[in-house]
Amino acid sequence: MGIYRGTGGTGDSTTDASITEVTQQAANAAASASAASTSASAASSSASGASTSASNAAADLVLTNADVVLTNADVVLTHADVVLAEADKVQTGLDKAAVAADLLLTNADVVLTNADVVLTHADVVLAEADKVQTGLDRAAVAADLVLTNADVVLAEADKVQTALDRVATAADVLLTNADVALTNADVLLTNADVGLTHADVVLTHADVVLTNADVAATADKLPKSGGAMTGAITTNSTFDGRDVATDGTKLDGIAANATNYSHPANHAISVITGLQTALDAKASTTTVNNLSTVYDPIGASVAMAIALGG
Repeated sequence: MGIYRGTGGTGDSTTDASITEVTQQAANAAASASAASTSASAASSSASGASTSASNAAADLVLTNADVVLTNADVVLTHADVVLAEADKVQTGLDKAAVAADLLLTNADVVLTNADVVLTHADVVLAEADKVQTGLDRAAVAADLVLTNADVVLAEADKVQTALDRVATAADVLLTNADVALTNADVLLTNADVGLTHADVVLTHADVVLTNADVAATADKLPKSGGAMTGAITTNSTFDGRDVATDGTKLDGIAANATNYSHPANHAISVITGLQTALDAKASTTTVNNLSTVYDPIGASVAMAIALGG
């Protein structure tokens, strides 16, 4: 087994290093390169996720994913730096270990290849980051447009508010004028109330005067239920349809205690009291040829005439 001196691994300027240790260092470098490649893949996946999130999520979430992507990229670059440092150590060991040069160069090529892969992944990450940044720029432009539209809306709202203020001022003026009109109306109504009150007083006095006149007139009136009159009563009309003056003249021609009697055209002699007796007394009797009683027709006729008012 060859012995080599040099820096890196356990072989330094004073300590010998065996080929096995140099090989171990190369293996360590290869492992570091593999880890760097894995980190680059993770960074690429994160960048892809950040790109998808930038399309569907809010701007803040996109920026956060971009920060994660950049952080992963920084980690990848750090791993690349470590790999390069390990490669430098391997290269120093290869210079001092000619026998193991091919193996170390092969391992170095692997390491460099992995480093290229890492750098390629880093470029992909940066490209995705650029896409994310472009999306963020577009979102910012859209946000600026939204803010501009919002400013226009606010300006229009200010115009509307100004118009509303003018309307409100005009309404206040109208209300003030209406209050003045109502106040004047109240004054007119108050004056009218005063006038009506005076009129009520005048009417009250008139009612008192009329009441007194009614009392005086009532004292001179004959009640409907009847009463005694103290003076002569004259009229140019009738009482109950009768002409009192004409009827009075007719009554003056009727004797006292007279009755309305109508003498019949004929009646029995017994109706006149004592007529039959009178007639009997006036009748004369003579004896003719020994006849006992002869009726005196002349005397009977006279008596009949008297009885009949002749």
